[in-house]
Amino acid sequence: MPIYDYFCERCEQDKEVTHGMNEKPDIICDCGEIMKKAISKGIQFVLKGSGWTGKDLREKNYRLKRRQEVGKRMVKSHDLPQVQPNYKGEVCKTWDDAGKLAKADGINPIRYENQVKNLKETQMKVKEKNNKLVRGDI
Repeated sequence: MPIYDYFCERCEQDKEVTHGMNEKPDIICDCGEIMKKAISKGIQFVLKGSGWTGKDLREKNYRLKRRQEVGKRMVKSHDLPQVQPNYKGEVCKTWDDAGKLAKADGINPIRYENQVKNLKETQMKVKEKNNKLVRGDI
């Protein structure tokens, strides 16, 4: 059961009383006055565990900065080639032009479009991974 502090405004006497949280008893002072509930003086609030000190936050920020630095270096040193519109090594201005070359060569246009779609998706995944490396998310 919790301990509550009560205070008498008339004689300035205080008293600790144990009772349930839902109970609202009338505590009578020695002088006969009804005492009022007071804020306890002896409450000790302690935060325990990781994450409550500034040191933990500094370490977390340091690790994030290090990951960002390493990610930037990795992106620079592992520069990946960009996929350009082409057909059999012949570079075109657009993917449509490359598709027309493939169609003229007898390639199924739907199959070629699926290959182009896969190439573009792969390129987007690589860009996203590079961005995550630079931000330090990986």
